[in-house]
Amino acid sequence: MSSFFKQLILLSVLICFSCKSEPEPVVDPLEAQEKSYTIKAEDIEKLRYTDYVLSPESSEAILDWQLFQDLQGHMELLKSGNLSFFRVEKGIMEEFITELKMQQPPVVITPAIKSRMTVLETNLLRLQNLSNLDNIKKASLLEAIEELLIADANFKLQLNKKFEKEAQQIQLPVKIQ
Repeated sequence: MSSFFKQLILLSVLICFSCKSEPEPVVDPLEAQEKSYTIKAEDIEKLRYTDYVLSPESSEAILDWQLFQDLQGHMELLKSGNLSFFRVEKGIMEEFITELKMQQPPVVITPAIKSRMTVLETNLLRLQNLSNLDNIKKASLLEAIEELLIADANFKLQLNKKFEKEAQQIQLPVKIQ
């Protein structure tokens, strides 16, 4: 009998120590995944790129280019971690880009600016494609965001360069024979 009591006491001690007093919170795997893939403003602030502001001449030239103004608004939202503009169907994004190009003021149509517009278009479509994937890694998405921000900054820089160069009054030397 004494061995029975010893076994019973041992069993009750094991049960007491093996039971937890507080249950662990149940974490939904999808919720945990969403948190790890969510892009925040802090993540974007860590990206390395140089942002340019449009010069007064450039701003004046594109004042009536409404879709470019809209795009710049979406770029500001992107910097705060809002990817809603890019989570649309590909056809909608392609239509936006086509109209953006069609409404481009004639004064800013140069080969260099067209080239920068093509790079911007490519990066817009790439981020749109990646942001609509469910299993995309956060690092890949941040890389695409960084490339788009760089493309946008380079486009604004090219606009500034165009008007800066036009503002220069360069006189050629006169040849005397």
